[in-house]
Amino acid sequence: MKYIGKAMKRKIDPRLIKGDGRYIADLNIPGTLSAAFLRSPHAHARIQDIDLEQARKLSGVIAVFGPDDGQEFDSLPALFPHPKLVPVTQRPLDSVVHHVGEPVAMVIALNRYIAEDAIDLINVVYDPLPAVAHLDHAIQSDAPLAHQHLESNVAAHFQQSVGDAQAAMKEAPVVVHHRFKIGRVSCLPIETRGLLAKWDFNGPEPSLEVYAATQSQHEMRSILAKLLKVSENNIRVIAPDVGGAFGAKAIFYVEDFLVTWAARKVNAPVRWIEDRLEHMMSCIHEREQYHEASLGVTNEGKILAVMDTMLANNGAYVPWGIIVPIMTSTLIPGPYKVPNYFCDAKVIYTNTVPLAPFRGAGRPQAALILNRLLDQAAEKLGMDPVEIRRRNLIREDEFPYRTGLLSRDGKPQIYDSGNYGKVLSEAVEISGYSEWRQCQQEYRKQGRYIGIGVASAIENTGFGSFEGATVRVETTGEITVLTSAATQGQGHETTFAQVAAEVFDVPVENITVREGDTSLITYGTGTFASRMGVIVGTAVYKASQTVKDKALKIASEKLNIPLEVLEMKDGCVFSVEQPSRRISLGDLAHEAKGLFPGTTFPYSVEPGLEVTEYFAPEAASVTGMTDIAVVEIDPKSCAIQILDYTSVHDNGKLLNPLIVKGQVQGGISNGIGNALYEEIVYDRQGQLLTSTLMDYLVPSACEVPEMKIGHVETPSPLNPLGMKGAGESGTIPVPAVIQSAVEDALREWNIKVENIPVKPAQLRELMRQSKEFQLVEAIK
Repeated sequence: MKYIGKAMKRKIDPRLIKGDGRYIADLNIPGTLSAAFLRSPHAHARIQDIDLEQARKLSGVIAVFGPDDGQEFDSLPALFPHPKLVPVTQRPLDSVVHHVGEPVAMVIALNRYIAEDAIDLINVVYDPLPAVAHLDHAIQSDAPLAHQHLESNVAAHFQQSVGDAQAAMKEAPVVVHHRFKIGRVSCLPIETRGLLAKWDFNGPEPSLEVYAATQSQHEMRSILAKLLKVSENNIRVIAPDVGGAFGAKAIFYVEDFLVTWAARKVNAPVRWIEDRLEHMMSCIHEREQYHEASLGVTNEGKILAVMDTMLANNGAYVPWGIIVPIMTSTLIPGPYKVPNYFCDAKVIYTNTVPLAPFRGAGRPQAALILNRLLDQAAEKLGMDPVEIRRRNLIREDEFPYRTGLLSRDGKPQIYDSGNYGKVLSEAVEISGYSEWRQCQQEYRKQGRYIGIGVASAIENTGFGSFEGATVRVETTGEITVLTSAATQGQGHETTFAQVAAEVFDVPVENITVREGDTSLITYGTGTFASRMGVIVGTAVYKASQTVKDKALKIASEKLNIPLEVLEMKDGCVFSVEQPSRRISLGDLAHEAKGLFPGTTFPYSVEPGLEVTEYFAPEAASVTGMTDIAVVEIDPKSCAIQILDYTSVHDNGKLLNPLIVKGQVQGGISNGIGNALYEEIVYDRQGQLLTSTLMDYLVPSACEVPEMKIGHVETPSPLNPLGMKGAGESGTIPVPAVIQSAVEDALREWNIKVENIPVKPAQLRELMRQSKEFQLVEAIK
């Protein structure tokens, strides 16, 4: 029965559509108390005095904690260290705050309403300190320090290079330059963060059970064990249904520690659910970078050199190291052959919410740089933007391709497989690119401003370190798969079941997949970096194969039939020569358990039809993609409308094309928000100006166009199924292709678009400054 590659509807959807999802807010544990946090209104300040007594006296308040309690706490651990990084991690309930929204006090009460009322009764006297929020301000020598104990606001300064870019740039006959100002965005899952902690003091040692909206339950358990000084064996972390994450829930936050710590102090279950205002002012952001970049090409459009200077805002702390700017610096060359490359990157502390990986994780910024430089070079050479890309793409016969750079793990960056030229050609064909170019000229005669953008990009997916899966055949004949994954809507329950169903050749309905619980499997890393299909899928495949082999050996000995003539199908093992001689998987599972106590185990394999396998990939599996967008701009209002959108991806072997298509469509929708609408804005003093969804604009179904999605399958050699990741690739090319299309629409006015998101007000100002536009207006 063929399941891998089959488009199947997600098993989880009927339950969620009927409202039967079970989220943190739905958990009903008797005696659960509620937590609420008082958050700093200052971007940088020292707490001189805090009065908690009025809050403690409010009826229904169980406990109130403040900076005095925080003196006993350790700072959060520094994850993903880097030799160039000066790490500063957050300390719970610190007496000095470093961004608006940082917790300064916590109330535990009978319900959230009482806790919120108590928060209002807390009086804090702050000593405001100089704050810095903007990159161009923070980098100045006289800028205030985001952290007073540091010598500067530079969190890290590193470089990436291959060849001699400076010398090659000097010799290049054609050189173009472009500036990029990429705005900050929020992850914005529908379900905000949440946590419920419950202690049990009745056993020989205290034990902790945590229900968390998390992407990394094993990592959360490890950090809690360290901070709470409790053995990992006594902590269980469970991720129930999680309503989206996109990176926001991969991070360990001070609230995660404080809620579990407070539950121990009050000896009762405690729940905290983040509200939307808290999410905007305290949950991680991403994307914000400034770039000054140059490209040198031959007269035929071949890339000679790329040089880039990057400033990346890190916010106040480093919850996940400097992975985002590292990813950007290593992936600016993307799918193109760049013989000489240099990137100088500075990562800057500011008094703003910390930045950490969000869907795409530094790759949308990388895709923007070289694709837009190629647009500038194509215009200067009078060349079609598709053609200049085609001439520079890595060829199919050049894989595995060594870029000469170091990947984020410090190892040489190698692209495993791909056919970028075919992906580009498919996109050109599906989009009707040539027809749109012809229409563009006709529309111009009618006074309509149509632009066509092209962007090719890559994503390095399936990073380690490892993940695991346990596969077990039950005595009923059904198959249970336990994994280290945690789902936030990716469809794991379906795709992992498909892998096991294909190995055992049983209906997919016979497979039960469980995940998101540290009690299921001992070790795990987390659901991020487009890695679950590749790593957990491979672990499920390996474990299923091993269990199948055990079942066949037991059947061979039980039936006294040579192994080579046995076949497994539809829940049975039988002789190919005599199909009536068979035994069910359920009976084999019973046999594998032994007859009864006191008897000798009769088979030559280990007992039990259950196997745990871990998979640690040797390198990343690299996806490729090309997007083509057509936009129209109203010259009066500068409103931008997407007329057509095409995206072709190479995600390796597709486990479930329907789910992958949904991931790509969701990623593109996310990318359109980043490209045109979404931006977190702080004023110069670090005050958040976009704290609600009235200020922070998100695309609705009306703004997201119909999409034409295509796939090219180039299997990865790094895993047995040839898989590559698909969770983030849809997002990556979107800002580049939208900015490209917008600039193309305004080409006759010689306007260069530098900002992401691209906003009508900015375009209008650029038009006013354009000499060509002024001339047209004067003639009118």
